[in-house]
Amino acid sequence: MTHASQSYRSLDLTWEQFCKERVGITRPTVDKIIRQLEEFGPAFFQLASIMRITADEYRLIAGSVEEDGVVYEGEKIAINVENTSRLMRVVNALRSQAGKEAASEASLPAPPMEAPCEPEPAADPALGGPEPAFSRVEKTLFSAIGELTRLSAAKLDVGKRLAIQACVMMARDQLDMIALSTRI
Repeated sequence: MTHASQSYRSLDLTWEQFCKERVGITRPTVDKIIRQLEEFGPAFFQLASIMRITADEYRLIAGSVEEDGVVYEGEKIAINVENTSRLMRVVNALRSQAGKEAASEASLPAPPMEAPCEPEPAADPALGGPEPAFSRVEKTLFSAIGELTRLSAAKLDVGKRLAIQACVMMARDQLDMIALSTRI
């Protein structure tokens, strides 16, 4: 059921209601997933399910990705969990090649990145300061990861699997931004 088909209307729901009530994620997230599926096809989601890859990174290597695998140096590596380490090496090599090609084609230097603002540590007495707050966040994060792992192993329909994948991808992007802000 897609927005374009409008078959969700047979359920007497708006697109926004359908996304939230039937798929379990927000309309903008569903719209993003649909756009990515239309642009990249299912191979993007298969690859993203076993390794971290953003849409922008995928665009760099898309020419080497086929429905049944990633082609590198004349060899096709099937997109499956068993090949995760090989796929990571190949995708990193393809990213690197694409980055070098893009850099050699660039005529202007990239503008310098601004450092993110340093947020103040949590000092709310109700939270108990930064250490207890971090401990609570860490416990919550690991609990969420465990629950997502459990859900992903269950027999779910495609909509729920895509919802889990979208949730993980969005969380990964947010965690990457937090990691960058810590300047590690």
